[in-house]
Amino acid sequence: MLEFHVPSLSDKQYFTVGSSLLAYEYQFSYCMLWQETDRITVCKTEVAFYIHNNAQGAFLLPITEHLDKALVELEDFCMQTDTPFVLECVPKEQALALKQEGFHIEHTRDLDDYLYSGEKLVTLSGKHLQSKRNHISQFKRDYSYTVSFLTEKDIPDCLALDWLWIQKNEDEKETREERIAIKRAFKYWKEIGFIGAVIRIEGKLVAFTIGEIIDSRLAISHFEKADVNYLGIYSVINQEYASLFLKDIQYVNRQEDVGLEGLRRSKLSYHPLLMVEKYKVTKEEPSLVDIRD
Repeated sequence: MLEFHVPSLSDKQYFTVGSSLLAYEYQFSYCMLWQETDRITVCKTEVAFYIHNNAQGAFLLPITEHLDKALVELEDFCMQTDTPFVLECVPKEQALALKQEGFHIEHTRDLDDYLYSGEKLVTLSGKHLQSKRNHISQFKRDYSYTVSFLTEKDIPDCLALDWLWIQKNEDEKETREERIAIKRAFKYWKEIGFIGAVIRIEGKLVAFTIGEIIDSRLAISHFEKADVNYLGIYSVINQEYASLFLKDIQYVNRQEDVGLEGLRRSKLSYHPLLMVEKYKVTKEEPSLVDIRD
């Protein structure tokens, strides 16, 4: 019987995919940041490492070199415990392979991750990013600002800016859950290896970004907050953070848009290098069988 537990720092060793899976959810930081709001539990056996999002009632693709054995082990667990066998956030390549094995797959567009070139986020080169360059140029004409690495002394100001952002956002549940995750990022900053940048105008913190470099191929942008009273501030913090950390990174994962029209429009405006398509995987839907006398 699989025994699941709340993830802790000791589980970091089992997150071995690195950049082989570009989807955000297969990194240790995802489990640590969102374990409270998504009620995440994990389990390690001799066969695989399993991650269960209890809030969504779904597992991730098992982390293993023996996927066939892992799926059998997981199915047995689901049958014994009357737990639905559902896999979420399965990358397209693995989902298509499972389809060949008789599983039912369904593309979940709202969960697809947006990936960008680190160098492109710095240079913003090309005609299609002209508007971003214009926003930044205007911002630099209007304001005198400083950029620095996010350190412990910035945490109170970051949380104050996040609270200001919450007050202006209509989706109270989502923003408050994100605040819990941001606080957890600060709690485990050194242990997980987060990085960040802040922008200040006349000493006032007006934007911050929290991210993580997985390896030379992949980085993740976890959170980005800014005071929208400063026109162009998001374009500026995005570029400045990239300039500090991401210019040599092949793929920068800026996560999904969760189906929000404004967020989708914003992410598409940066013209992603590629999308990490994600799928829901379940047991094959039963086919109709002719009953003959």
